[in-house]
Amino acid sequence: MDLVPALEEPLKKVLGPPTAKVMAEHLGLHTVGDLLHHYPRRYEERGQLTHLADLPMDEHVTVVAMVADARLHTFASSKAPRGKGQRLEVTITDGNGRLQLVFFGAGVHKPHKELLPGTRAMFAGKVSVFNRRLQLAHPAYELLRGDAEETVETWAGALIPLYPATAKLESWKIGKAIQTVLPSAQEAVDPLPDSLREGRGLVSLPEALLKIHRPHTKADIDDARSRLKWDEAFVLQVALARRRHADAQLPAVARKPKPNGLLTAFDDRLPFTLTEGQQKVSKEIFDDLATEHPMHRLLQGEVGSGK
Repeated sequence: MDLVPALEEPLKKVLGPPTAKVMAEHLGLHTVGDLLHHYPRRYEERGQLTHLADLPMDEHVTVVAMVADARLHTFASSKAPRGKGQRLEVTITDGNGRLQLVFFGAGVHKPHKELLPGTRAMFAGKVSVFNRRLQLAHPAYELLRGDAEETVETWAGALIPLYPATAKLESWKIGKAIQTVLPSAQEAVDPLPDSLREGRGLVSLPEALLKIHRPHTKADIDDARSRLKWDEAFVLQVALARRRHADAQLPAVARKPKPNGLLTAFDDRLPFTLTEGQQKVSKEIFDDLATEHPMHRLLQGEVGSGK
C-alpha cells in the first residue's frame, strides 16, 4: 500500500463523523496524515509524576498524578434531589505538591468509585483557585492501570505522550485516536528508497511515526525526530528547487562583461588584490549575468570579508 493515499484518508472514515468533527473544529485535523503529524509536545515517564507546583492559572493542563485522598461531602441544596447535594473532593499528589479536584452533583458517582487513594491517572482541566488553593473543577481523567489491557495498548511503552490539546479534546483522546490510525501507516510503503535512508541513517517513515507516538525509549524519540525533521527540510528544498527551475525558464537580457571594460578598470583600481574566493564568486556572478535567464544567487560572507 502506498503511504500517501493512506495518509490522505479522511478521519471521518476512520474515526467516525462525531470524532472527526471535533478534530477538525478544534485542532484543524482532517486526514490520517494530519493526525499522525500532530506530534506530542512532551513525554511523561511512567515512574515520574508531573510537578503540580508550576501549574499556570486559568489554563487547561494535563497532569499525571496519584490520588492521595478522596472525600464525599453532603450538603443542603434546594436544587438537588431530596434537598441534599453531593461534592467529591479528591486530592492528588506528585510527591512534592498537591492539587485538589472537585466534582459536584451527578458528576460525583463515577469518580467516587474510581478515584481511590493510590490510583494513578491523567487529569485534564482548567486551573482555578478556591480558598487560596489550586484546583481542577470536574476534570476529565484517564486511569493508568499497569495491568489493564486497554491501558497497556493505549499507553504502550515506558513513556506517555502528552499532546497539544484543547478543553474539548483531551490529550489521551488524541492518543486513542492516533492508536486507531497507526496500523494503516505501518502497513504502508515508505516513499524514500532504502539506499537514500540507509545512507543518511534514517528510519523508515512508518517506523518514525510509530516511535514518535509510541516510544519505548528516549532513543526512539530521537530516531523519529531525525527522520521527521529531515522530511520537513527535504520538502522545503524540493519546493525551492522547483521554484528555481521554474524561474530559470523565464527570459532575461544577457549582460556579458566586455574585455578591458569598466569591471576590469574597477578591479585594477582597488587598493588590494582580490582573494581566490572573491575571484571565484565574481566569475560565478558574471557567468550567471551572461545567460538569457534570471540570476538567483545569495552572496554570503562575514562582516569585512569583502562582499
